Amino acid sequence: MIKILWLTENYPPRRGGMAQSCDRIVDGLRKNGIYVDVAYFCAGAASFKKVMQQNGNLITVPVSDSVPHSLNCLYNYLADPDNNLSYTHLLAFGGTLPMLAAPVFKAWLKVKAVIMLRGNDFDLSVFTPNKRAMLLDAINASDAASVLSSEARDKLEQLFPLANVVKVCNGISCENWFLDTSDLAAAAAFKAENLKLGRTTIGVIGQIKEKKGVVFLLENMLKSGFNEKFSLIIVGDVEQGVSEWIKEREEFFDIVFLPFMDRFELLRIYPACDFVALPSHYDGMPNVLLEAGALGIPLIAAQTGGIAEVLPAAQAALTFFPGNALRCIEALAVAAAMSKEDRERVGQILKKHICEEFSAETEIKGYCELFKSI
Repeated sequence: MIKILWLTENYPPRRGGMAQSCDRIVDGLRKNGIYVDVAYFCAGAASFKKVMQQNGNLITVPVSDSVPHSLNCLYNYLADPDNNLSYTHLLAFGGTLPMLAAPVFKAWLKVKAVIMLRGNDFDLSVFTPNKRAMLLDAINASDAASVLSSEARDKLEQLFPLANVVKVCNGISCENWFLDTSDLAAAAAFKAENLKLGRTTIGVIGQIKEKKGVVFLLENMLKSGFNEKFSLIIVGDVEQGVSEWIKEREEFFDIVFLPFMDRFELLRIYPACDFVALPSHYDGMPNVLLEAGALGIPLIAAQTGGIAEVLPAAQAALTFFPGNALRCIEALAVAAAMSKEDRERVGQILKKHICEEFSAETEIKGYCELFKSI
């Protein structure tokens, strides 16, 4: 029987796309008969706590100011005979503490090890002096490294030719992700009350950081004059530098800011968007990509990471190479010229493609096969 110790800094009740993905994958593995204990590093926890869940436990791990102390205490907890914990596999779900612990825990617990690399775990760590060695150590010690896109797999294999790199894309359960009449009515009311009439609406949803290319997108809107064609809905936590840039130029945009929302809260915002923008300079496979696409909302997006992996040919005119200002402006021009019927046609092609090729079932099957293979 496969028994996984899953190390993570992102798990509910923590919010955000990483926690959402972690919860989805863990739940899917458990439902497919794989036992998973989640060791969740929680800065606010006062002591270790184990809660029984379906086919596994949630172990809350207190995190102190001393990372070595926290990891040594976790190992003691796992090794304590009174806790009766044993595993066949270790999984490090990105983040600093799981990646740092993985090589050591693999050796001490005598298990197979997999690291799941999300966007920042590779894109940022590989160019961060004090993290590159940790990344190298984790990859060399692992029996497999899981990534979300062909681009990430190729980059990792070129840098670490001996690594066993496996691509498993994010998935979404389309049968549980849909709009009802109340969602559509709420979105229409929001749009009428908050945005200028007659403009095409672009949504920017998630963690609004510099890497997400939001400033790049807005700069090109201003440069081309398309700021007069579009309204913007920005949902999520906005990085300080991005926030300051926008505030200095807010008079030039029809823009609404909303706080971070959980995914089902977003069902009342997504339909207010004619497009969702993902102009990232580099990225993994953001949940927003699948969520918007599975609702039939076309994307204005950079061809990077998992974004390029997902978007079908029907979306080509709305995409651009990351950082390419001319192609970004051309994509905005295409979006501005599209009729409602054009948007719906492209959106339905995208929805069909995602529901058929990027289902939650396909994602979990990929991870089950990965664990069985090692």
